[in-house]
Amino acid sequence: MEYKSWSLDNAVEIQKEFPYTFYRPPDEIIDSLKPGDLVKLIFRFESDEPDVPAAERMWVIIEIINEDGSFVGKLNNDPFHIKDIKLGNKVRFSRQHIIQYNTLNDLDIKDTNDISKYLKKCFVSNHIMHDGYKVGRLYWEEPEDENETGWTFMGDYETQEYVDDSKNLQYIAIGKVLNIDDSFINLLDEPVGSEFVRDDITGTFFKIED
Repeated sequence: MEYKSWSLDNAVEIQKEFPYTFYRPPDEIIDSLKPGDLVKLIFRFESDEPDVPAAERMWVIIEIINEDGSFVGKLNNDPFHIKDIKLGNKVRFSRQHIIQYNTLNDLDIKDTNDISKYLKKCFVSNHIMHDGYKVGRLYWEEPEDENETGWTFMGDYETQEYVDDSKNLQYIAIGKVLNIDDSFINLLDEPVGSEFVRDDITGTFFKIED
């Protein structure tokens, strides 16, 4: 058996771990792909170099779709780091390896896995991102631009001194917060100015009225 220095990541498993920030096309779109379409795969490899990434994301042109649903294609990129595969080489893969697609066909299919709204920014306490706290308080202010959500998330145990230190807050995609705790997702459509606090006993959120 020929040795390969690389393997393909299972996008289904990654999506389960990071459902709000990792995109994978829904099965309905994958089912509609045809030879000539392009798909992107994650080629993972090991390296002893600290500055070298652990994987390369590269496009593959679909050539054959087998009866069992597996694919054969040819690499459409030149790898930067992987040495035993190059542009034009054959790649065998399965649907669970596909993380993106590019087709000239008009697909009348709703992309139910679209994560674009979860890539907009929010402010969040490091109590949540680093210290294991659940979201305890959240409030929504008018966003300043289209790349912001306007939401701020706190563990509700932060002191004023803690909040005043900018190192204790992160400005990140709201999906990263949801990957940790999505118990508040039904509140994200509430009107601007809304504020909610989690009840320590029931774990449910109640609205703070002015």
